[in-house]
Amino acid sequence: MQIVVLTESWPTDGDAPMPAPQTADAVAAAWGASAPHASVQCFAIGDGGVRSGDSLAGRRVQVGGAEAIGAGRSVVLAPTGGEKRWEPHALATALLGLAAEHAGSQPARTVIVPVGDASPAGDATDLWLGGIAQMRAGVASLDVVVAVASQRPLLGFHGMSAALRDGREVDEAISLAAQAQEDRWAAIARDADAIASVPSLLGSSRLSDLPGTGAAGGLAYALGAIGARIVPGAPLMATLTGADEAAATADLVVAVVPGLEPRSLDDGAVPAAASLAARRGLPAIVIAPESRIGRRDLMNAGLAAAHEGGRGVDGLTAAVRRVAQTWTPRR
Repeated sequence: MQIVVLTESWPTDGDAPMPAPQTADAVAAAWGASAPHASVQCFAIGDGGVRSGDSLAGRRVQVGGAEAIGAGRSVVLAPTGGEKRWEPHALATALLGLAAEHAGSQPARTVIVPVGDASPAGDATDLWLGGIAQMRAGVASLDVVVAVASQRPLLGFHGMSAALRDGREVDEAISLAAQAQEDRWAAIARDADAIASVPSLLGSSRLSDLPGTGAAGGLAYALGAIGARIVPGAPLMATLTGADEAAATADLVVAVVPGLEPRSLDDGAVPAAASLAARRGLPAIVIAPESRIGRRDLMNAGLAAAHEGGRGVDGLTAAVRRVAQTWTPRR
């Protein structure tokens, strides 16, 4: 039996969770000990956030204000110094540096910018430096892909301002801040959409209406305005790590996540695992410290089951052993 596992982080009793690569190692060891006859391949894909590139084993070089990590024919960027937020100026210099380095390359070099949903360390529009048109021309030699962990659009009832108010609607200060944010980005989008939007017969052509543009405090929109494509981060990381290829011959796909709640069904390792499993009609399951999802919602998300486990390596190991005994046929 072949099992493919996609891992995010796993909570511990301390302040810092186990990172995705360490979680993957713990899962592989526990499953192998419980069911040594099974073939288990674990892929650390993280949560699609800014430091997603840390899960990759490619060569690392400094480019402008970022670290570039090789991933096949693509390059994945990460902030320097282990930072967990992008500084827009630093990201802009990295993109311009790569554009100059790969000018004239055919096909265009793919540069992946994971932003997750973490607001940048500064104003997202600082990415544009001298202006949107100039920045678009500056990076035109690249195929820039933005990896997001939210499908939130920039504006509207489900946009950034709605996320700011969510659960705090009675707070007048929050409501005022959310309205100010909406007004500011609406003014920005009036000009930026005119430059960046592409006519479409299938729906709105405005960039600010597209899913994911409101991720990372508008940084996803700022990147989209200079020509970047916006895609969900976890499925992209599954492709870069080779998990999608491994799933083609698997019998079971597993997602290991730090929590299972309604949002987990929309972004991260859970929908990525469900999608990989659905392609071949395989079962997909989830291991999490706690599940807040009902059976019906699990089934609607393409998941066969959810299993809970305790914090730390010991809690994860115990959970994986129970899951392995349930899902791995005995010889």
